[in-house]
Amino acid sequence: MGRYKKILVPVDGSGWSRRAVPHAVDIARANGSELILLHVFRPPTSDYTDQIALAGQDGQVQQLRETVKQMLIGVRSELRNEDITVRTHVIEGMAVAGAICDYVRDEGVDLVVMSTHGRTGIARFLFGSVASKVMEGVTVPVLLIHPDRE
Repeated sequence: MGRYKKILVPVDGSGWSRRAVPHAVDIARANGSELILLHVFRPPTSDYTDQIALAGQDGQVQQLRETVKQMLIGVRSELRNEDITVRTHVIEGMAVAGAICDYVRDEGVDLVVMSTHGRTGIARFLFGSVASKVMEGVTVPVLLIHPDRE
């Protein structure tokens, strides 16, 4: 058994976030690790929940949730076909980085492998970076994958 027993890969459904998966797979294979694909689902803000329900868009939120679940199941199936031990988890939260950090602590994750969204300069400053917040918020190593590099 290698150093990393549980490797967390936060995925948001974008192609960018999926770039981290092959790197995590290589590490998992070398260490006999379990991979956990985590999606933090951000429900519509409570301010708008009533209007959304009134507008009949509650079904759209459910559909979005289902789309995310299907994406995770698809990736999980691909990885299981490659003999990787993998599970998926969807949690809800408004603060994505905080939810990831809590999950790392609660699940005893040994390594986080995640993609950055490639923002630099002022955009990164204005929007903050989930990756940098995760790095600051956990005590385990975080491997950042730049989205523009294969």
